[in-house]
Amino acid sequence: MFCPVCENKTSLASMEMTPELVEEMTESEPVADFCGEKLLEYRLKLCSECTRLISGMTCAECGCFVQFRARHSTAHCVLNRW
Repeated sequence: MFCPVCENKTSLASMEMTPELVEEMTESEPVADFCGEKLLEYRLKLCSECTRLISGMTCAECGCFVQFRARHSTAHCVLNRW
């Protein structure tokens, strides 16, 4: 997985996290155990309502891209929201 800031020379806040970009960024991800769409939507909804979400994409608690963490079936929120 690559760092979009390093690869694209653009700030994360200005990036639009489209489904296509998330898919492209996770293609090289070794873990293929992704959750279903309903669970993903549920997790992302909870993240979007969280005060610790930065620019709609980064968790201020753990530093992850929420689109990536939420997609993995075995992942969990460090704040125990999901």
